[in-house]
Amino acid sequence: MAPPSSPESARSRRPRRRRWLTAIVLVAVAGSATAILLAAGTFEVDRVDFGGLHRVSYDEASEAAGIDPGDFMGTLDVRGAERSLEDLPWIAHARIRRHWPASVSVDIVERTAAAIALSAPQEWVLIDIEGRVLTSALSVLPELPRLSGIAAAPRPGRFLASDAGALLAVVDAARGQPEFEVAALWRDQRGDIRARVRQLPGDRQIEVALGDESAIGAKTAAIAAVIGGLERSEAVLDVSVPHLPVLRSTG
Repeated sequence: MAPPSSPESARSRRPRRRRWLTAIVLVAVAGSATAILLAAGTFEVDRVDFGGLHRVSYDEASEAAGIDPGDFMGTLDVRGAERSLEDLPWIAHARIRRHWPASVSVDIVERTAAAIALSAPQEWVLIDIEGRVLTSALSVLPELPRLSGIAAAPRPGRFLASDAGALLAVVDAARGQPEFEVAALWRDQRGDIRARVRQLPGDRQIEVALGDESAIGAKTAAIAAVIGGLERSEAVLDVSVPHLPVLRSTG
């Protein structure tokens, strides 16, 4: 038979019981308060603010996010809304934050057009440096590098095929070069990379043979190193061996 509990042990259990009772009461009160707030419409979205929109319209972004006034703040599918926004061709990144009790901010980072590529004969579309197609066929062509001799560009939001990767690497390596800018890039019948570049300052254009996909950075640097001294625009600058650039006749 267990010994009877002493008065001291009984008294030691009473504070524990009081703490449990207090906790239960607090939970009940908190639950009631939450229910009252929900019933009163608190924690419903009152305002959605978009930042960083330039190419994408507010209506297009709002529809993609799917967050509307009156939605309950606590059940917003933030990750799903971000993914939906990033499915839009021009949006690179989207970040959604809740600001309790009733507002939501959507920060957008848009993509930047880096070149144009053919989607069909005589139909050019904008693409970014990652090869993502940003638009349908353009009516007016911007002064950007033209990519050809590669697989046709898919619909907006998709990416160019892998054969465009090296051409985009040339565009990326040449950006900001003070000596020249790229006017056009293409793959010839052998799959080698060719370019037409414009001397800076001025508008004389030189054809360049870059060879295969290797050492793109070194080949771009070779163009920058010698193009200022070139005078024969009808010749082809061969930088396929970047440390031995050669000027060849087009014939």
